[in-house]
Amino acid sequence: MAVLESREWYMAAYAPEGVPLSDHLKLRTINLPLNSDSIPDQHVAVEVLWISVDPYIRSRMTGHDGGLYFPQFGLGEVITEFAIGRVVLSKDGNFSEGDIVINPFSPVAEYSVVPTAVLRKVDPTAGIELPDYLSALGLPGFTAWLGIDVIGEAKPGSNVFISAAAGGVGMFAGQLAKLKGCRVVGSAGSDDKVIS
Repeated sequence: MAVLESREWYMAAYAPEGVPLSDHLKLRTINLPLNSDSIPDQHVAVEVLWISVDPYIRSRMTGHDGGLYFPQFGLGEVITEFAIGRVVLSKDGNFSEGDIVINPFSPVAEYSVVPTAVLRKVDPTAGIELPDYLSALGLPGFTAWLGIDVIGEAKPGSNVFISAAAGGVGMFAGQLAKLKGCRVVGSAGSDDKVIS
């Protein structure tokens, strides 16, 4: 039986102020057995290649459940995020070793075994850089498109104000509005964010 050593980030303590530090997030190493008997059907073992660290994840680390659309991480639980990975072992006929996949609930770990129901394959020969699937073509880009195109229905010549313009969603929203021929004004929380 092959055994992979994998490092993973887990919640050691809640960060009630919303800013997790090294006391809250810890790194541990686990042994992950890899063979056809150790992986359930409709699961794959994935090597994580890229992880998106999105701001909303901080709200899942506070220990306060009020008003969240995702539950808090449990203490001792591996945190999850959007990630792109490579299948290293499959127990699902729809996925093969070497497939590149996007997982919206990927454990933040070097290797993990995950259900295939949430995975989406990516064509690595499509001419799109893999990190773009987590940014412009990922959650930040989709959220910006939804706001500008679907909800805002921005038209050429419209004035568009982007709050939090220095963030991932705000940057894409501003670019999408500009591409539509809008006049864009953005704000950021500090002068430092405006400069960078």
